[in-house]
Amino acid sequence: MNTLHAPATFQTYRVPRTDGSVLIDPPLRLAEQLLQDNRQSAALWDIEFSGLGVAELRRQAREELLRAATHYTRRYRDYDGPSGTDSIILAGHQPQLFHPGVWFKNHALSRLAQQAGATPINLVVDNDLRGSGSVRVPSRSEDGSVVAAQVPYDDPGPSVPLEQHRIANRSLFDSFDRRLAAAVRPWVPEPAVEAMWGHARQAANRCENTGCALAGARHALEGDLGWQTLELPLSVVCRTPSFAAFLVGLIGQLPRLHDCYNESVLAYRAAHGIRSSAHPVPLLGERDGWLEAPLWIYGDDAPERRPVWVRVAGDQIEISDRDQLCLRIDNDPDNPRTAEQLFQRQSSRLKLRPRALITTMYSRLILGDLFLHGIGGGKYDQLGDMIIRQFFGIEPPRFMVLSATVLLPGAANGEGQQAIRRLKAQLRDTRFNPQRFAEKASLPEELLERHRELLVAVPERGEKRAWHRAMQDVTRSLAGHLDGVRERLSRELGETAERVKQQQLLASREHPFCAYPLEQLTAAFERFWQAAR
Repeated sequence: MNTLHAPATFQTYRVPRTDGSVLIDPPLRLAEQLLQDNRQSAALWDIEFSGLGVAELRRQAREELLRAATHYTRRYRDYDGPSGTDSIILAGHQPQLFHPGVWFKNHALSRLAQQAGATPINLVVDNDLRGSGSVRVPSRSEDGSVVAAQVPYDDPGPSVPLEQHRIANRSLFDSFDRRLAAAVRPWVPEPAVEAMWGHARQAANRCENTGCALAGARHALEGDLGWQTLELPLSVVCRTPSFAAFLVGLIGQLPRLHDCYNESVLAYRAAHGIRSSAHPVPLLGERDGWLEAPLWIYGDDAPERRPVWVRVAGDQIEISDRDQLCLRIDNDPDNPRTAEQLFQRQSSRLKLRPRALITTMYSRLILGDLFLHGIGGGKYDQLGDMIIRQFFGIEPPRFMVLSATVLLPGAANGEGQQAIRRLKAQLRDTRFNPQRFAEKASLPEELLERHRELLVAVPERGEKRAWHRAMQDVTRSLAGHLDGVRERLSRELGETAERVKQQQLLASREHPFCAYPLEQLTAAFERFWQAAR
C-alpha cells in the first residue's frame, strides 16, 4: 500500500451566528455527485479485514445495518423511505436534547435521501457519556429578569456510557415536559417538548434507558413531521459480525495503526497550533508491552468507560482494560475465524466500543456512502482523514458538514452592544475630553475658555512640553467637575451590560430544540433547504 500524505491545509467550518443562517459544505447541489463519487472510489479499494475483502465486508455490514435499523425503527414508528443497501447516507449524534443546528442535520438527512433515492440512517452514538441529566434554558426570575434555569429530566448520576444508564427518577423524567414548558413560557407558549414527551414516556416504558428514551422520543416526533429516516444505536452496530471483522483488521495491525494515529494527531496539532495534550484527542499510550487501541471497554458489572489495551501473548491476542476485563482471540488476524471469536466472546459483561474517530471511520468506509457531520465532527474528522490516508493508503470518502442557527422568539442577536460601546466611550471622554460635556454639565467657563485657547495655540513639534502640561492641567480640572456625570454613566453602563447579558442568554444558539416552537423550527429548516437547493 502507498502512504498518502495529509493535506497542508484544513477546511475551516464557521458556526453560522445570526438568526436564520445556515452552513452546508460542500454546497447541497454537489451532494448527489459526492455520493456517486464516494461509491465509485470505494469500488476500487484493495483492503482486507480479518480475511474479508472490503467489498464483501461492506456488503455484509450494510445488510446487517439495514436489517437492524428497520427492525429497531419499526418498533415505535413507521418508515416509508428507500430501503436498499446500494446507496446509504448516514448521520449520527449522541442521544441528547441538542440545539436546532444539530437537529437540522436530521431534517437534511431525510430530504437528501429522498432526493438521491438513498437509504437514510441516523446512528445514535450511545457509547458517549451520559452528562448532567438536565438542560439549560432561559427563564424569568421574580423581578422579571432573564436567568438561566437548569431543568432536569433525571437525577444526577455516574458518568457512564448512555447505553449503560437506566433512568433513575421516573417521576422527574415523566414531568420534564411540564417543567420545561413552564420555564420557557414567557417566550414560547407551546414548546416542541409538549408534542415530543409523550413519545419519551412511551420509549421509557419500552427500554428504561436514558439514551434510548431521548433518541426514541425525538425520532418518533420526526416521524410525526413526515421525516423519513431509519435509526439505530451504535451499540447495536457494535454487536454485529461485520464490526468484529473490522476491529480484528485494526487490532491485527495495531502497532502500525498506533504509529499512524499518533503521527496524525501530532501533525494535526502542529498545523493548528494546538498545545493541549488532550485535543483533538490524546495520543495512544504504550505501557509494559501493551499498546493502547482507539477503543473503549466496559460492561454491566464494570460500567465506567475505560481505554482498551492490547498485547500479543504467544498464539493469543489479549484485549483488556488491564484491570477487570479481558478477552483473548487467536493471533491470526487474517483468518475469518478470529473475527468470529471476537464477536462471540463479547457479552453484556464485556463490550468493545469505538472512540469517535473509529466510529466515523467505520461509518464512512464500511457502512455508508456519504456521512453528514455537524461542525465539530467535520473539524475532528479531518484528523480521521489523515489516519485513513496513512493507515489504509487510500483517499478517504468525502463528507458533508451541516449546521444552522435558529434563535428563540424575542431573542435579539447582538442588540445592546452599540449602546455599551457608546457608554464606554462617553466614560472615557469624562476623563480625557471633558469639554465635550459643556452643554450637559455645569463646567466653569474660564476652564473651557482656557481649553479653547490652548487648542488654537498648538506650538511647533519639539516645543510642546509646556503646552502638554497646561492642557493636562485644564483637562484634569474640567474632569473633576464631572463626577456626577461619571456616576450616572457608570450606572447606565452597568444596567445596559446586565440587559445585554440577559439578551445574550436568550439569544444563545445552544438551547435545546425541544424548547422552541415546533412550527418555527420546521418552517426554518424547510427555508434553509429550499434556499440551499
